[in-house]
Amino acid sequence: MSREQLSAVTKVSMRHIAALEAGRYEQLPAGVFSKGFVKVIALHLGLDAERAVAAFRHVHAGWEEDCAKRQRALPTSTAGLRLSTPRRAVSSSTTLRGIAIALVLAAVTGAAAFFRTRGADRRSAAVPAAPVARAESGPASLALPPAVAAATVALPAGTSLPSASSSGASSTGRTLSLTFREECWAEVLVDGKLVVRGLFPKGSHREFSNGGTFTLTLGNAGAVDVVVDGRSLGTLGGEHEIIKNYVIDAARKG
Repeated sequence: MSREQLSAVTKVSMRHIAALEAGRYEQLPAGVFSKGFVKVIALHLGLDAERAVAAFRHVHAGWEEDCAKRQRALPTSTAGLRLSTPRRAVSSSTTLRGIAIALVLAAVTGAAAFFRTRGADRRSAAVPAAPVARAESGPASLALPPAVAAATVALPAGTSLPSASSSGASSTGRTLSLTFREECWAEVLVDGKLVVRGLFPKGSHREFSNGGTFTLTLGNAGAVDVVVDGRSLGTLGGEHEIIKNYVIDAARKG
């Protein structure tokens, strides 16, 4: 499986997949989000996600310790000299550990792709879905959700969303409000149409009106308060929990 294929399925960008493979952790976002990338990739490959995250945490901790040692080794006084900011380098041991993880991921990915080859021919005749335009009104839609505690997976092919008429919504539609208590990557569909996808900063608030059915994907469900027509639904999951394609229609309004 190529990086392009893995990125398309997991929504983790090829740049960050390459950084994980090479052990270039300075190019990754905060630790909790990087762990989310590892978790969603492991789940897609059929691996033990918890063990994969634990292994990554161990390697990342060694890298941080190496960085701290190099920082302490810097002179405490510049004696009037103006020094440029040193670039963070990855130690040889950390690089080797990163390469080892990359090789394991590549081997498992190749094996999984081999066993899926037989069924792939039957699915190849399916018409690919048209690319969805990014919403100009929302936060910048990123090829990578750089802050997802876990990246998200698109709706499976052939899955249909309930329409406003089938859900019994009024002709004027309903209103969905999202309040982000922590940074979170989110995707919102209104009546099956993508309106926003991207990273929402801590403290932001978004409102979506005139919808019959809302479909949410959240990278950190415990950090988002959901309100429909003024009535709070609370959070849809726990802290750092991934919620995929959660449908809010007329039946869930109350």
